[in-house]
Amino acid sequence: MLCISCDAGRKGWGEVLPRSYLGGATIELALSRELPELIESWRGRTFENGDQVVAALSEEHHRKSCSLATCAGWELALLDLAGKIFGFAAGDVLGGRVGPELEAGAVIGFDVPMEKLERYCLGLRLAGRRHIKMKVGRRDDLSRLQIANAVLGPTVPIRVDANSAWSVDEAISQVRRMRYLNVCSVEQPVSARDLDAMRKVREKTGMAVVADESLCSLEDACSIVKARAADVFNIRIAKCGGLLASLDLVKLAKDSGLSCQLGTLVGETGILSRASEIFGERVEGFNFLEGKRQNQQLLVQDIVEDSGAQGMHGLGITVAEERLARWAAFASEISERVQGAAT
Repeated sequence: MLCISCDAGRKGWGEVLPRSYLGGATIELALSRELPELIESWRGRTFENGDQVVAALSEEHHRKSCSLATCAGWELALLDLAGKIFGFAAGDVLGGRVGPELEAGAVIGFDVPMEKLERYCLGLRLAGRRHIKMKVGRRDDLSRLQIANAVLGPTVPIRVDANSAWSVDEAISQVRRMRYLNVCSVEQPVSARDLDAMRKVREKTGMAVVADESLCSLEDACSIVKARAADVFNIRIAKCGGLLASLDLVKLAKDSGLSCQLGTLVGETGILSRASEIFGERVEGFNFLEGKRQNQQLLVQDIVEDSGAQGMHGLGITVAEERLARWAAFASEISERVQGAAT
């Protein structure tokens, strides 16, 4: 968690959630170098309005001084703080509301064993869940998909996610078999860096390919478009550098004739989850938010008490600081580094 405060004592909250397989970011890098350098460069700066803050954030992002994960957390904390000071919602930087709250997209992972899969899928059907993704890349993929398809019914298409599990030949073979089980897209079927293989999967199977691990930065997106490697960008606020950087990806996708889906990262708290909800409320083109409300079930305890109250400034969240203190295992270490950076 990241907390930024002003001289008046108001606080802004962000969340840095690095994943080494998404752009090479690590928590060690964020704590030892990136956050102290950001603190050093931003400490003492003054702004007269929210527009100046947004302009400074855009400049920071284009400087590429830190990883996308750290950039996302820093941006959220500043927008939360600036919104409280200058009286605007963090989502205002994306535009006005474009529609109702997004439906929740569910993920069926390998943690659901075969013997419990039918019952699990029945629960999703009874709950009215219409946007389903299943993890694949194991020997029992087709059997699991057969169960899911039988329970969910023909009106619920299934997206599959291989997480780079296959070679290009394996991907083509598997996807061809899966097309008859109401599968509508395959996410990251091959290695994230092998754009040529992704293109081949698209061309040989006719299945929509979703870029996830392949897509973090705007440079990644341009390479994917040039290589014709995907049909869909999987946008995740934490991996893509924040709200403003994610908006750039959506604009590029639209201009290039691609579509987008919106997701969360496993293990994020209500801070990042709220940022994803805001993005879905303010940016057109999404039908669901994958992982919505599912992430909170994975946490022992969320640090956010409530969120999303319409009309609230900043991110519209309330952080339970006593809960945060309970889980802040590195609080003293961070404090020492911050003090060192400020001297």
